[in-house]
Amino acid sequence: MEKREEINQEEARVNHWPWKDLVGFILCIALTAFSLTAVLYSSYQPTYVFMILTGLAFTQAMIQLVKLQPGH
Repeated sequence: MEKREEINQEEARVNHWPWKDLVGFILCIALTAFSLTAVLYSSYQPTYVFMILTGLAFTQAMIQLVKLQPGH
């Protein structure tokens, strides 16, 4: 009986789709695309673009850190 419970728990863990990882990955791709668009097509001064890129890079770093937390 104990063996069957272990197998069921293992199957549940393997069959679980990592939605948080997928959402984090999509957010990082979107932030990177936004950054590239800001650099290529903006008419703002480079200082403002650099500030925006720094904020987006920080946001990406926070997303990655959240994904590395145990239990996520």
